[in-house]
Amino acid sequence: MTGTTHLPQTLLVVIVSFLIAWGLAHSAQAQETPAELSATIRAELMSDPRTAGLSEAQIEGLVNLLTQEAQKQGVTSRDIQWRPQQYGNAEDDVPMDYCGATPALLCAFSTAFGLAGTDPTIPFTLGAASMGLIWILAEMIHRRRHPYISAPPTV
Repeated sequence: MTGTTHLPQTLLVVIVSFLIAWGLAHSAQAQETPAELSATIRAELMSDPRTAGLSEAQIEGLVNLLTQEAQKQGVTSRDIQWRPQQYGNAEDDVPMDYCGATPALLCAFSTAFGLAGTDPTIPFTLGAASMGLIWILAEMIHRRRHPYISAPPTV
């Protein structure tokens, strides 16, 4: 050996695939045209009642200014159109129809462990896995061989 280290082939494949995925993600972001971004900004401005008194020239100036700033900051039209989902109501922090038809006890456990949604697959899978571990431990305890202590020799 000449002292140089070679990367294992699998590590090289992982690095190359990561770089390809990263490049594809950035190229997908870059495909948005400024016209799409301007149209999104214009639609958002027009939906705001405060812009009703502005002239077309003022709105066009706002759209151009906001489009330039959004492009500098890397904001896409998807970022502008994104709206957070409302789950709960104002009286309490428990979301309305959060667990659907799931019993309240399972809903409480799911909420306590951070499992969101009405799909009971994850809680049931975790329960089955824990029951399996309990069964394995019980089998280990049941089949454990106790050390045999021989009687002292008689003379």
